[in-house]
Amino acid sequence: MNILKQTALNLFENTLAKQGTVLAIRSWFPTTFYEVDLHFPMMDMSGWNRVQHIKIKVASGVYRDYTPAGWDVETRTCTLYIDAVQEGPGSEWVKSLSQGDAVVYVGVGATMHRPAESGKMIAFGDMTTIGHYLALQQLAGDRSISGAISIEEENHRIEFIEYFNWDITPVVQTDQGGFHGIAKWAKEKDFNNATVYLAGHIPTCVHLRKELKRTAANSIRVQGFWS
Repeated sequence: MNILKQTALNLFENTLAKQGTVLAIRSWFPTTFYEVDLHFPMMDMSGWNRVQHIKIKVASGVYRDYTPAGWDVETRTCTLYIDAVQEGPGSEWVKSLSQGDAVVYVGVGATMHRPAESGKMIAFGDMTTIGHYLALQQLAGDRSISGAISIEEENHRIEFIEYFNWDITPVVQTDQGGFHGIAKWAKEKDFNNATVYLAGHIPTCVHLRKELKRTAANSIRVQGFWS
């Protein structure tokens, strides 16, 4: 990194950066999916009415967006659900974390996803969307969210069922993004009076949106994460 770029990055971080602390970290088996409990003392969560994303520093000059789920306004704590199956700075970062580690972030922002005012809510995505849809469920309160999340590892599908008391179904992922598994699940479902949420792998979101536009869904809301 050249001196000018490093200087600009240092100024950016000095102006915006805040810190949190790792309270606990848990991994699923196989260890390519992590839950990270964090305390963010400077983060005001009281006004959240949409799913949020936090820009986390995972390496020098490198940031990744993660969704806070299970947040508590009073204690300013939350959990990040991080899929680390793909190699890269984000995966290396989460695998290196230990309890008590400091975590640097430079901002929190709202996504386009919030609970629909009425009707059914149906969500589709891959493992990168688990935290995202848990956040949407928290915002929805007692209103149930159904749908399907594609998961490649059989044991991860088992853990998903055992861990979450949820109407979202884990389906077998046979392709990048899980298009075929999700499309098969959705084929016989009723989308009348439903708001559909798509998130995760961007090409899969695009293909699913084309398929679901043929249904009676009220609206389709897309939030792409990766390609």
